[in-house]
Amino acid sequence: MPTHPASSLTYFSDASPLRESWPGFTVRTEQRALAEAVENALSQRQPMALEAPTGTGKTLAYLLPVLMHSQRIIISVGNRTLQDHLWWGEYQKLRSCLPQVRPLTVLKGCENYICRWKLDEQLQTGERWVAENWQAISIGLQQTRSGEINTLPLPDAERAIATQQLTVTADQCLGQRCTQFGNCYFQQARTRAAQAEVLLINHTLLLSDNRLFEKGMGALLPVADAVVVDEAHQLPDLLVRFNTDMLDGYRLQRWLRQVRSACKEYFGLFPTLKSGLNQLESMWEKISHQLHQSGEDNLVQVAAVSLLPLLKLLMSLDVVLRQVQTAHAGIQSQLEQLQAWRSVLGHAIAEETVLQADTGGRWLRLIAGRVQSPFANLAATSANWIFISATLAVDNSFTWFKRILDLPQLQVQRFAGELDYARQAMLWIPESLPEPTDEAFMSAWIEQVLTVARDLDGGMLLLFSSHEALQNAAQLLQGRTDRQLLIHLPGSHRQQLLQQFRQNDQSLLLGTGSFWEGIDVSGAALRCIAIDKLPFTPPDDILALAWKFMAAKQGQHLFNDYMVPQAITRFRQGIGRLLRSSDDRGLILVGDTRLLRKPYGQRFLSSLPPVPVATSFAAVQAFFREQGLLRPD
Repeated sequence: MPTHPASSLTYFSDASPLRESWPGFTVRTEQRALAEAVENALSQRQPMALEAPTGTGKTLAYLLPVLMHSQRIIISVGNRTLQDHLWWGEYQKLRSCLPQVRPLTVLKGCENYICRWKLDEQLQTGERWVAENWQAISIGLQQTRSGEINTLPLPDAERAIATQQLTVTADQCLGQRCTQFGNCYFQQARTRAAQAEVLLINHTLLLSDNRLFEKGMGALLPVADAVVVDEAHQLPDLLVRFNTDMLDGYRLQRWLRQVRSACKEYFGLFPTLKSGLNQLESMWEKISHQLHQSGEDNLVQVAAVSLLPLLKLLMSLDVVLRQVQTAHAGIQSQLEQLQAWRSVLGHAIAEETVLQADTGGRWLRLIAGRVQSPFANLAATSANWIFISATLAVDNSFTWFKRILDLPQLQVQRFAGELDYARQAMLWIPESLPEPTDEAFMSAWIEQVLTVARDLDGGMLLLFSSHEALQNAAQLLQGRTDRQLLIHLPGSHRQQLLQQFRQNDQSLLLGTGSFWEGIDVSGAALRCIAIDKLPFTPPDDILALAWKFMAAKQGQHLFNDYMVPQAITRFRQGIGRLLRSSDDRGLILVGDTRLLRKPYGQRFLSSLPPVPVATSFAAVQAFFREQGLLRPD
């Protein structure tokens, strides 16, 4: 075992050896305090939730104590991109500066590894894409040691298809029942991971560990002394989504149309397909009619076993659709959706659970919840949990985070940020704008964005809560600005757009989804964050539907206790993209006047760092002038 200093805090002091070897290293008071809290939580086996604002240097603050400790520790980060960033970024720099740090092992989700069983199945059915790319697949299999899908020598354009054709999700994995279990790349990776001193995973894998263990994969968590969860603000959403399945009448109707269109030429060859589709449509309509009649309060409980006929019908359709697929019908995605529905009902019926039916809208939705939180009972596990994020508190309290994760006794600590929003930033909410529900809102909002764009010297990031709003905004901006428009659309390469954004400090980047967090752009490339409206989850989203049932069960208020806290967390994440260092400065532009007019608006505003609020565009111009951000004429 390498010899380490008695405390990792040595590396956050004036005498730190990182001063000479770590690029741009400075001693930060709050970073050292965070590192001390992590080290104490590890040593004292004290579960903690730690909020450290952007600019604290939180990755290094937890990574060094973890790598210097003697315990077996799992680090979980938000997604695969952050995994790669930590592995190739901070860890590799640390290893070059401090060769004595412990080795870090990386494990990704099973959908990142080639599934030998699925590959065999695709070969047997003569799947066209696999046949056309067999030479590259064969070469990759001979050369790969890890079995990761990205090691196959395929063009970038083919990688998404390769993942769809050659990998499985945690739910689809057969586990020990698989004929290829002994040769499974993912199982081999998990075996190595179980022996690691420090293991780096992502939240999806963290939440699927129980399911994989049940399939004979071996559990990671019981062999860990501690789990450090970075970007822990994602867990409330991920945990609910991960443990909630839905059968949605609208999606079922769309699925029926897609299958009928793709398979109509095969109805003669497979007569049971057409009758099966008609039977499914009829059965769902009957179920929907019965439940709508009994749904006085829009919430109806349904015994899963009563849906056994529906499950049997889905299973028979699965058999015939697999036969149709051998005739090269393009129905792979429809087959995967059907298998997902089968899995939902199969789990619910096997576990004799009660489903919740939402009858409040035109389309019936059946919600199936599974309580499989790995941290719902800290006393029952040997692992000590440490949750870290820049945005855990809502209303200056951790109540929301602790309630969703069912951790009422969790100890918490907040750290002051070292970024000076009072000096470096300004917030402007144009009071003349109509509310976001008004038809005139988007055009009026874009006028304000263009007003800022004409005066501001620097790039602007426009954040939207939906792709539809983003596309409408993009159309309104076309031809009305001399700035480069970078538009994130489905299928766009996120990292490529970000690279273009960094290189052109006069561009406008329009993003949604993942652009609200995990983006690190400094300097002139990002001088304004523009948010069209408060990022509330749509009421028909599976997340909102799950909250609806949780609120009824727990006696909470759906909007105030679930939707507002979640939107505040996302709002804080979006605004956190603006200032990344003490040299950054810029404008926060928000188009949602509900911040000023609605009672809950104050909850959003009070969640922000102390930032001056502009009362007019003249005040914004004065801020630009003072900060040297006025665009040259």
